[in-house]
Amino acid sequence: MATQYDPAAGCWRGPDRPPVLNPAANLGQVLLNVLERAGPKPAQLNGDTGYAMSGDELRRRAVRFARRLIGPDRCQQGDVVALMARNSDDVAPVVLGCFLAGVTVSTLDPSFGVEEVEHLLRLTRPRNVIADADALPVVYEAAGRIGLLLAAQSYVLLGEPSAQCLPVADVTGIETDDEDGFVPAYRGDSTTLTAVIVCSSGTTGLPKAVRISHAQLIGPYQRISQLDRRDTILCFSTLYWISGWQMLMTGLLNGIRRVITTRPATPQLAIELCNRHQVTLLLVTPTMATDIVRTLEASAERLPSIRLFAVGGSTVSKRLREDINQRVLVAGRGRSLVGYGTSETGNIAYELLVRDDSVGFLLPGVTAKITADDGRPLGPNETGELLVRPAHPFLGYHGDVPATEATLAAEGYVRTGDIARFDADGYLYLVDRKREIFKYDGFQIAPAELEDTIAELPGVRYVAVVGLPDPARPYNELATALVVREPYESASAPTERQVVEHCARTPDGRARPAHKWLRGGVIFVDQLPMTASGKVRRAAAKQLAASRWNPSGPHSSG
Repeated sequence: MATQYDPAAGCWRGPDRPPVLNPAANLGQVLLNVLERAGPKPAQLNGDTGYAMSGDELRRRAVRFARRLIGPDRCQQGDVVALMARNSDDVAPVVLGCFLAGVTVSTLDPSFGVEEVEHLLRLTRPRNVIADADALPVVYEAAGRIGLLLAAQSYVLLGEPSAQCLPVADVTGIETDDEDGFVPAYRGDSTTLTAVIVCSSGTTGLPKAVRISHAQLIGPYQRISQLDRRDTILCFSTLYWISGWQMLMTGLLNGIRRVITTRPATPQLAIELCNRHQVTLLLVTPTMATDIVRTLEASAERLPSIRLFAVGGSTVSKRLREDINQRVLVAGRGRSLVGYGTSETGNIAYELLVRDDSVGFLLPGVTAKITADDGRPLGPNETGELLVRPAHPFLGYHGDVPATEATLAAEGYVRTGDIARFDADGYLYLVDRKREIFKYDGFQIAPAELEDTIAELPGVRYVAVVGLPDPARPYNELATALVVREPYESASAPTERQVVEHCARTPDGRARPAHKWLRGGVIFVDQLPMTASGKVRRAAAKQLAASRWNPSGPHSSG
């Protein structure tokens, strides 16, 4: 499994191992075939209600929803449907039904506010929406702002539907004729056919709509070792996150069950579900992993069923991996696993063999380069930007040609925006983020967006937002604002409380997404560090904020 270096080409390559399933087939065809063979075996288990859905029931529900899209809804190949929902029973049947009908699924997180939904709808222009009842008003308001005409009837997964909404259960729960004889149409080349649209933030700070092909969801997820048909997966991610899709595909393509829940992720809930349902594969963020370690440590308990405790989404320290192995898992039974990937490329590397702070070896079919600022390829133990050529081509950003061109490099390589290096043995190390985006609880925070919000306040002259590590949870970065006020009288100048509250609530009193609150507070300064051209020097601004910050203040947690 070791990564091999090609000095002539100046690149590293993962193992040459073809996928078990055929990535040239369309995703609906593959999943129907797999689910037919799964039969009565549970495909997913609802951790809230205890309801188990078999592979056969999931397949039939998907066929029913596909027939609805193809028939009364008259959806055409390439139409986009927006999905904004928690992980409830019918989410998997709905997305599979979309694949069978040739419809692209664009996912939104249920926590999003109107502004975020508006931006993403502007990019993806969906034809219809499938959502939980409490998310539909947000989608409708966002669509109205941009003049987007949605279909007359939307679909509701959870909650009480309005008159213009049809409960998904009314479609998927009613048997139709000859469900076993349903044969999905072949929709074309799976390497260029868009299955889903997920979001990723880049250097501009605005979310970009990443197109994921059918081949990208088929090829990487059929396992030939480590997992078996008795395994159980738990991942709290909704399908807004690429990790949610990865775990959905891993479960379906391997015939193993997933535990789903609509409840907010907490360490207590993770421990409860793992123990009650004998979870063997757990995927969480570093923040959640840290909280699970601390919670178990206080009770002296462990998670005896876990075989793979996977951590991803941001940098994972050697100490956290050791804490998981020593304080959470049973020796000889389970191990921690660190993965690295991006929405654009899918999974890039796994830490199958442990070495210091490495994220491991490249996966099969993946090629990578480390390049200097001038584009020159660098060799082992040299640090530069990581470029990746995935096994299946990156399709680009939906509705954003300039961003696609900026991300794609020659020969099919994708710019990750990460600074990295390979050692002489082919282990990959992430050194730093080239982007200015930072994260809180796995959610990406764009400084420019918060800066625009703060700049709305009277009396704000300049503002720069940086992320400072949370002392209690170091894998989170707290949004902290450096503000230069206009030279008004002190009575007219904005206070810290006013700035913090403005970022937490809209002018009409509605709560903004919680991950975007100024949890690091506000630091008033006389001037910001600037370049000669008038741009904020981000690194210097972060250093200034760190030197002036009071982590014991009331804003340091929340």
